[in-house]
Amino acid sequence: MGKRANSTDSDPNAAKPTDFDKFTNFMRRLVAVPHSEIKAQLDAEREAKRASRDSASSSKGR
Repeated sequence: MGKRANSTDSDPNAAKPTDFDKFTNFMRRLVAVPHSEIKAQLDAEREAKRASRDSASSSKGR
């Protein structure tokens, strides 16, 4: 397989990155994030929503 030119090459005459290059770069960064990190963030958001909802519902009843 041939090597695709991308923006990380040191060649100043290199072409601008294509949409495919941008997509590939994005996907590489995306899959580099560990699952545990994503799950921890989702759990924290879920807990914050639950706490907010619980406090809002308990103050309405008073």
